[in-house]
Amino acid sequence: MNQLSSPALANQYPIGMVFDVTFEEFSARLTTLPHSRMQFHIDNGVYAKTEVVKMAADCIRTGVFLVSWTESNGATVVHVEDFVENKIYSHATLPDGTFLRMHGAMNIVDQGN
Repeated sequence: MNQLSSPALANQYPIGMVFDVTFEEFSARLTTLPHSRMQFHIDNGVYAKTEVVKMAADCIRTGVFLVSWTESNGATVVHVEDFVENKIYSHATLPDGTFLRMHGAMNIVDQGN
């Protein structure tokens, strides 16, 4: 993305973007990478870790994406990332079968190239 564009106007998932998400359970920093990869970093708490995952992203409508991945421990994550409203909705199934339904705010740190 360049300075004239915004994730809220995107029809393709933005690459090189860094954004923070805040859920009740934890906060994370997500970085979108080339080749359908994403890095997530959870700083503290029971879910603390950093990992690069292979993900899939589908455009629901301009600025809104359905994003999913499987983590190395077997956890599955599905997000609706709404860059128009700066909101994120996340559903995750943990390796022990626990199902998390979370939502929170997104804050774009860097829009990337």
